[in-house]
Amino acid sequence: MTTPFIQYTLLFECHADYFECHEVLEEAWQEGNRQQVGYAALIQYAVAHYHARRGNEAGAKKSIDALKRKLALASDELEMLGVDVPRFANDLERWPLPHVLPLNETTRGHIERLKPTFEPTELSFEQLVHKHIYRDRTPVVNERLLAIEHRKKARR
Repeated sequence: MTTPFIQYTLLFECHADYFECHEVLEEAWQEGNRQQVGYAALIQYAVAHYHARRGNEAGAKKSIDALKRKLALASDELEMLGVDVPRFANDLERWPLPHVLPLNETTRGHIERLKPTFEPTELSFEQLVHKHIYRDRTPVVNERLLAIEHRKKARR
């Protein structure tokens, strides 16, 4: 079984699918009642990469600044996942951002063994760059409409 972090790392390094990296860890973070600060930090890192690739340097740097503020809180969890936290902190100071995650030696070895088994992406570069445009937002829209309806009923 692949953990959300391993899935994130493979998507990050093999596909540069930063949007999907965000989705994978967001789901795990939500399931954990938003308690895993390490996941939240990595979500912001993927978001920063997504913005940077789309040419939104201000958005990317805003995500990095938010990540820097929570890095101390997330460091223990990140280390447990296999992130080399001092290198990660240094990477946050670099521009452009590195496209390889700063992993400890054991985790790096595990990822490198998994890379050849990871399915190649079928998405074009254009689809990866603008993935948020192509996703089906129906569930999100339906959830918002339902919330609006509940608020209307509550006011009556």
